[in-house]
Parts: sequence; C-alpha cells; structure tokens
Amino acid sequence: MNSEINRGETLLNQKKSAFLDASLYALIFLLLGFIVFFYFLSFVPITGESMENTMYDKQYCLVLRKCFDVERGDIVTIDTANNGEKEHLIVKRVVGTAGDKLVFMVSQDKKFVDLYRCNADGSYFQKIYEPYIKERMKASSPVYSTVNLLPHDENLTSININDPDNTYMLSQLSDYIITVNPNCVYFLGDNRNISRDSRYYGMRTLNKVTAKVLCVL
Repeated sequence: MNSEINRGETLLNQKKSAFLDASLYALIFLLLGFIVFFYFLSFVPITGESMENTMYDKQYCLVLRKCFDVERGDIVTIDTANNGEKEHLIVKRVVGTAGDKLVFMVSQDKKFVDLYRCNADGSYFQKIYEPYIKERMKASSPVYSTVNLLPHDENLTSININDPDNTYMLSQLSDYIITVNPNCVYFLGDNRNISRDSRYYGMRTLNKVTAKVLCVL
C-alpha cells in the first residue's frame, strides 16, 4: 500500500516538476519575445499619400530598427532633420546607394520624367523599371527642387558609359548626374508626383536611416 502511495506521490511530483519547467521555459521565451520586439521591432504609422499605392495614409507598417543592411528597393524610415533640429521621420523607398549614379530625364514633349541609374559596379545607365510607383513622374510636378532634368528620347533604355560612340551623350549627362556619396542613400516616394524626398531633401547618410520596413499591416 505504502509503495503505491509513494509511486503516486512520485508521479505527482514529476508532473509538478514538468509543469514548472514548462512554465519557466514559456516565461523565458515570452520575456525574450518582448525584448526582441521592443528592442528590434516597432510599429510606425503612415501619414500622407506619398507612398501610394504601396501603403496608404493611416496604415501601419512593422519595421526593423536594428541590425539591417540598406539595399536598393528597400522601404525605410529616414530622419530628414538637419543638425540641431527635432527628428522628422519619413517613409520612402531607396533608389540609390553609395556610388550609384542617377539621372532624371524628361521626355521630348517635356511632360514626363524617367529615372536612369548606373550602379556603382556597373557600366550602363539603365532606365529603372518601377512597377510600384502610383503613376509616371510628371515634369510639371513641383518636387524637383534639387534636380536638373535632362531632355532625352524616351525610347532610350540604356547607355553604355564605356562606349566611345556615346561620348556626346555622356558629355550631356555630366551636368545632370547625381552621384550618391559614400555612406549615403537617395530615396523617393512611390507617389512620385507629390512626394517630398531626395529631390527636395537631398541624399541622407546611413545613420539617418532609422528602420527598415518589413511589412504593411
């Protein structure tokens, strides 16, 4: 009889111990989850229409605040405040990283603008295919504060910078090229015709890129 009672107590103690162990592990994972979330992740509200149709006013996006690389095409939060000013965060898309060369070319009828890029390690200016923008850039938009628009044949899709036959074209380009400085990014909104971005603020250093957007909620 006593042996049966002892076995019952042993089983009960084992179950209690297993329950306590599971509870402890659950608590540890929960605490780690909170630490990871509040240290690395955050929710950021979208204000305004400058990133339509990718994200809309009053939506939220989940962002990664630490330990991320910035690449072309990434959507990021950027502090556009100058030194001594209060932080001013905006959400934009990175279109150029260090060493990239960018040119805004206006169509011959002066109605539309296309963006061409020569990657830092490349030898061609390529018209960038951007299916995510809300509509084609318009030359009449007032957002080109820091940009010179180069007239061009909009059927031109690429320019080989090493081709001697392109000498004249490249000489024209020289006054219009935006070269992204070391440790900097050039960023644009997806709703190009109303977005205040690098065409207004200029490029920004990587330490001004505060987070990387993971998803829109």
